[in-house]
Amino acid sequence: MYGALGRIYAPELSLTGEADAAVLVLPDRIVGGVGANLRGALLAGGAFAAFLSTASGLTMSVAGVLTQDVLPPRGVRHFRLATVIAMAVPLGLSIVTVNVPVADAVGLAFAVSASSFCPLLVLGIWWRGLTPPGAVAGLVVGGGAALTAVMATRAGLPADGWPHSLLAWPAVWSVPLGFLTMVLESTGDP
Repeated sequence: MYGALGRIYAPELSLTGEADAAVLVLPDRIVGGVGANLRGALLAGGAFAAFLSTASGLTMSVAGVLTQDVLPPRGVRHFRLATVIAMAVPLGLSIVTVNVPVADAVGLAFAVSASSFCPLLVLGIWWRGLTPPGAVAGLVVGGGAALTAVMATRAGLPADGWPHSLLAWPAVWSVPLGFLTMVLESTGDP
């Protein structure tokens, strides 16, 4: 809807590369005045509510997993502690990574998750030989290799050439490494 209305009421935004501003520009172009301000406020309130509901849902999910699987189960007190941990770790990482563009951060996060969860899901569903130690080893090796490559890239190592390309886009080698580790560990081969 915003795309179609943006092409009609604000076609210059697509030419300047600022098409994402259509959400903020359209209310003023279509309605104008106080009505535009109210619509903009409603849109901002809805976006903020969506952000808060998603963030709180993810925080509660992570806190629940920490309470049941990591911390000794002692009720609400440990759940509150897990909630603080679930919020503190991403907050600390966001402070350290202030100059990472959102598109790069999303791509790197997907590389880490693909390197760990893709082999686990594919082998867990389609191969009966996957063992729990093999699954854990593949998660640690595949995800850890991708995470190490991501951190090296963010630190500026190496600056260019093939090594930089392999570290900047680690999924090309870390996903197969996760698969190989799971298979070798599950079959008992060294």
